Amino acid sequence: MRLAALIAGILFTLWTFWAMVRAMLVPHGTVNVVARSVQWGVGAMARVPLRLMSSYSMRDRWLAGVAPVSIILQLAVYATILIFTLGLIVFGLTDLTLGDSLYQSGSTFTTLGIVEPVNVPSAITTFIAAFLGLIVIAIFVGYLMGTYSAYVGRESQMARIAMVAGEPAWGPQILIRGRSLGLPADELPDARAWIDWITSLRMNQFVNGALGDFRSTSTWRHWTTTLLAVLDAAALRLALAPKGAHPHLVELVTQAAASLSVLSTNGRGASRIPNWTIESDVLDALDDRFNDPGDPHLTRAEFDDALHEMRSAGIEIPEDLDAVWRRFAAIRSKYVGYLVGLAIAHHAVRSPWSGSRTPDTPVVWPARAGMKRSA
Repeated sequence: MRLAALIAGILFTLWTFWAMVRAMLVPHGTVNVVARSVQWGVGAMARVPLRLMSSYSMRDRWLAGVAPVSIILQLAVYATILIFTLGLIVFGLTDLTLGDSLYQSGSTFTTLGIVEPVNVPSAITTFIAAFLGLIVIAIFVGYLMGTYSAYVGRESQMARIAMVAGEPAWGPQILIRGRSLGLPADELPDARAWIDWITSLRMNQFVNGALGDFRSTSTWRHWTTTLLAVLDAAALRLALAPKGAHPHLVELVTQAAASLSVLSTNGRGASRIPNWTIESDVLDALDDRFNDPGDPHLTRAEFDDALHEMRSAGIEIPEDLDAVWRRFAAIRSKYVGYLVGLAIAHHAVRSPWSGSRTPDTPVVWPARAGMKRSA
């Protein structure tokens, strides 16, 4: 029995430590049972009382604790498993009871040193366990620093565009507000900056699944709705002027749609490989070829209302609104399904054109939209 405990302890200690290293240190999107289970469990429990909360702001404050709690629990789970597996090793190398072996393992792993080893093999195990305890803490600290850096990079770009996109962000608002401020049309949105942002987003959140659960410092800002607004603004520009469309806008939509195809499934299965064929679909839409228009998750009436607001702001709108709508709907269908799904999963603020929420949440219009509509 003790030999079996020794072998099992060694094998599971190596597996657990390597699983933690791959989840928190190695920059590779691996399927980690511990991390995924903890994230899913914390998220599921946090969403249970959402229906009892009367406003979105209350839900946002409540959900703000999901990601930090998830990360802390991951450390606790890894530490608990390692203490248990190291205890099995001590049990297999000594004549101590299982309880005393776990007590010695916990004392050593946490570097408290309140229990002395009983023989040479257990002393060696004690030194290894103490060393592993220090490494685990060091890995966790580095993981937190990397997560914070990725979070700041994600949020800084969103905070910058909030001036023109509003909070919550809305695609037509970017063009309307940018026009009133006299910003260059090529910067609405700045395609190159957002391509870089999306690339970083895909890499960081593919490697660190908990990062997507970290909420913005503003209640009315969320990475899913901000990205949707940026892409809608790009799609509007492409639909309004297909012949003079900037190639970087096509690249922006393609990069975003391909990245979202990965993020929406956490990199499982075939979605590990981005779908770069979306670029040809966007180019076909600009040439008024619609092989697969898809679902834009938007009604024609909502679209026409936005065009009316844009025309009132001085933005030139073509006479053939049907063609504009077909082009916009075809382009939007390439990315909107992913973002609506992610917005629902993360319970993002319900901005205009961003789909429904569960539990039901009213639409919140951006404060800078210049439109007298109630939430």
